[in-house]
Amino acid sequence: MEQLSAHKKQITKFGFYGLLKNLRFFEPYLIIYFLLAQLNLFHIGLLISIREIIIYLFEIPSGVIADRYGKKTELVICFIFYLASFLMFFISTEFYMFAISMILYALGEAFRSGTHKSMIMAYIDKHEIKVSKTKIYGLTRSYSLIGSMIASIVSIGLVLWLPEIKYLFLFAMIPYTLDLLLILSYPSYLNDRKDVKFSYKSFLMHGFESIKYTLTKGKVRGAIFNSASYQATFKSIKDYIQPILLTVSLSLVLFSSLTDEENTKVYIGLIYAVIYLISAVSSKNAYRVKKFGQTKQIISFMWFLTGVSMIALSIFLDSIWVVFLVFLSLYIMMNIRRPLMVETIGDVSDPDNRATVLSVESQMTSLMIVIGAPLIGLLAEYSMRTLFMSFGILMFIIFISSVYINNKNVKNPIDI
Repeated sequence: MEQLSAHKKQITKFGFYGLLKNLRFFEPYLIIYFLLAQLNLFHIGLLISIREIIIYLFEIPSGVIADRYGKKTELVICFIFYLASFLMFFISTEFYMFAISMILYALGEAFRSGTHKSMIMAYIDKHEIKVSKTKIYGLTRSYSLIGSMIASIVSIGLVLWLPEIKYLFLFAMIPYTLDLLLILSYPSYLNDRKDVKFSYKSFLMHGFESIKYTLTKGKVRGAIFNSASYQATFKSIKDYIQPILLTVSLSLVLFSSLTDEENTKVYIGLIYAVIYLISAVSSKNAYRVKKFGQTKQIISFMWFLTGVSMIALSIFLDSIWVVFLVFLSLYIMMNIRRPLMVETIGDVSDPDNRATVLSVESQMTSLMIVIGAPLIGLLAEYSMRTLFMSFGILMFIIFISSVYINNKNVKNPIDI
């Protein structure tokens, strides 16, 4: 009983890590903040590119550091980068200052991604907890999404009360400082440090071996490509649906006592609050969908459902309700699929390489976005309907291909 209580306490800590990490009060208003700071859309595009390039460059090195020199150590470094970036965003006035802020933020993202997930899986493995990784990771991810929902609601009050949007970055430093202290309270064995002293040669060798392992093991390679391609698609598509949703705020007055600009801020916060609440429920219950079939089949079927959503969006682009429902369905599918993919990657990966494997997955996602973003932008400029129709057809093709590959692997279960 005492051991069960200890497990629940640590898993709750894992959950609150995500909740605090997602209290980014500035997130719903980030684009507005950039525009108010006199940055044009080209500058904003450059900042996004800078973020993705830095994440791409540091993903694998950060995973190697986590695997070799300690996961807790890496997360502490990650939150120092985050706190520095928030402070820098607050004082930024010129483009180069915003660029430095984004670099610091991207370093935090690169050092964070994969590390905490690998700690959760290591804890499950060490204590031989029988509950599935999907259920536990889905639960902890639901805390993160609840954090996003809370941030969206609280940010409405803050953005109406504070003199300027930039003060949201200072408020975000409070939960991030608490999260840093929470990480320090994790059991020392979760640091899982392999090397006492830093060796550049050991660092490079481990990095090379981990990348080789990831790309040469058929099941690992297939899992990270499947996950990365879906995440890249989700992140790219949602950015083009948001502006369509926000156009309705110009004609929708929620509070007559507020100005049009204030109503828009409230509207944005409420949209994100609803989306994150439903996403949290989806993530927490992701493990329940496994009763409908094998994990691989469900993961593949998500491509089909997303394709249907994209086709529907292209046909009913003028209907705000269809647009909202598609936007919501994308978040639901992403938050059901993600815990399933993390469990799949964890199951096919060697425990000593998990942080690096998850970093390779995140790096591949960033690379796909960097390559695909300009092409998607050109297609969107030509026709939004064509963009969504093209994505829908592409997803149908991926679905058919994944079904064919899964059937082939069943007949020839060889891990290359």
